[in-house]
Amino acid sequence: MKPAAWRAVLVTTCGITALGAVMVIFCVTGFAGRPPWSGHWGVAVDQIPFGQRIADVRPAGPADRAGLHAGDRVDLRQSSLQERYWFAGRAFNGRPVPLSVRRGPLHKKIVVVPTPIWESTWQRFFVYNFAFLADPALAIWLAFFASLIAWRRSGVPEMRVLALALITYSAGTLIGVHENGQIVSSEWTTPWLWPSVAQDFISDVIYLLTLVLWIELASGFARPCSATRRILKWICLALIAAQAVLNVASSVGDITLWYDWNLPIFTSTHLYYAMDAAALLYGILSIAASHGAERRRSAWVLVPLGVLLFLPAAAQSWVNFVPLSYYLINVSGTIVAAILFLAPAALTYAALSRRLIDIGFVLNRSVVFAVVSAIVILTFIGVEWAAGAWLNGLTRTSSALIGLCVALVLGLSLRYIHAGVDSVVDRVLFRKRHEDEAALRRFAQEAAYITDRATLLERTAREVRDHTRAQDVSILLPDGAGSYVTTPGRNGERLTLTQNDPGITAMRAWHKPIDIHSLENSRLRGEFAFPMVSRGALVGVLVCGPKRDGESYAPDESDALNVVAQWVGAALDTMTSPSVDSLAALREAIVSLQDTILAELRASRNG
Repeated sequence: MKPAAWRAVLVTTCGITALGAVMVIFCVTGFAGRPPWSGHWGVAVDQIPFGQRIADVRPAGPADRAGLHAGDRVDLRQSSLQERYWFAGRAFNGRPVPLSVRRGPLHKKIVVVPTPIWESTWQRFFVYNFAFLADPALAIWLAFFASLIAWRRSGVPEMRVLALALITYSAGTLIGVHENGQIVSSEWTTPWLWPSVAQDFISDVIYLLTLVLWIELASGFARPCSATRRILKWICLALIAAQAVLNVASSVGDITLWYDWNLPIFTSTHLYYAMDAAALLYGILSIAASHGAERRRSAWVLVPLGVLLFLPAAAQSWVNFVPLSYYLINVSGTIVAAILFLAPAALTYAALSRRLIDIGFVLNRSVVFAVVSAIVILTFIGVEWAAGAWLNGLTRTSSALIGLCVALVLGLSLRYIHAGVDSVVDRVLFRKRHEDEAALRRFAQEAAYITDRATLLERTAREVRDHTRAQDVSILLPDGAGSYVTTPGRNGERLTLTQNDPGITAMRAWHKPIDIHSLENSRLRGEFAFPMVSRGALVGVLVCGPKRDGESYAPDESDALNVVAQWVGAALDTMTSPSVDSLAALREAIVSLQDTILAELRASRNG
């Protein structure tokens, strides 16, 4: 798909995820005075054949009041599919659920009525409820962050993968993930069966899909990948595929009751931990294989996302290996939820200072939104004040009509208000950037009138360096032997690239700027490469390194640099064009022919 299509799909998905997070909050807290849907049982459970064993019971909780005890074995085959989902996932508040319970040799029917999750005191809130609000808040934060990346960097494959990983992780925190044979972290429920079935199958793969995206993101660093990394990547993918098959098979068994969905093969902790360990090792090797600025960037991207992925799994493994009480399980969940907020904070810092997205874009959008909102709100307040002060005699209907007219006028003019505010904010906050862009375009026009090749190359590098704050600028030129040689940059590096280099091939074929980080097996070094094209041929390449302040290249800067590359390329082609030499030779031939004719005429006269 084209970047614009990617942008639309990703931003729409982010909006749906954020809306889902808001619905989860209402599901936990209730809405418009109605009771919440999400309830709790007040038990901690272990997996047993065709059911679950009560590991611990919260004192005075719903299960305790119903008569459940630690050690009771619940046979879920006697329950309906909806009741099995409610018991294994999130209970439905106030809906009685009959359970078939074995206590030693005795068999009992116990009816449990789940109660709301919400606690009355702040101490109980932080123990039992904090995660139920922290997880949706985290999902909203990550969805907003992913939408910024999608809007600003949708043309970069690496950034698209990062945005997708954040979206799938956010969805996983809301839907719940399938770990070791059960759905964990589920915070919502409904009175209908089909959402529970959809949740079951989505939870089978949502965490695994995020893990695949994380591995793909790690593969984008330190290219080409070594043989060790390639082998480990295929091992990771094979383990993830096997885990997905087992998760889906467990869900099918739970739905059909054809076989025990808690068989050890479905709940194998060894496969799950081997999968996580292999993926974590792959990420560590990717960071270790990177160098310089790329290593710092890979660490700022992979480590926070790795914390989001592997910390909850580590906490769940701790619960599996060290049985905890119901109280301690909730305390550990609160601690994990609090720590997880450090990961998006680190990702936000990386986005604003480590070349993920442009801080100027974030600031611009925030200021524009605030100013436009203020104009609309102040206009309504002013109209209400004027109507109250000057039009006291109006009826309620007349006042409503005036308000409707004002709203209609504001709605029709909102586009123009936004455009005007955007223009003013852009000129005020980013005046230096626009001045640099204008300077680059002026130099592009002047380049055609420079007649000395060395002067043209030196001025091009200096102008680009001064007006983009690039650490290094170099120009590749053909050497006449089928290769392109870089003119020395500030670091003195000089490279020779063949015509078959992936970067050179892409620019010769498409005549478009390329993000060097998106290339595989290319010897180009820097951030972006701009082709110098004249008469359909690649006559040079302008290569810009990372900026000194760590920010990314804005689209208007890239457009200006592309204009510079085109004009400088045309100037270089004119200087080296064989037509110039042919014209000089033609002039010499005409002069010689003229001398010969004059000599013959003189000789004929003398004769």
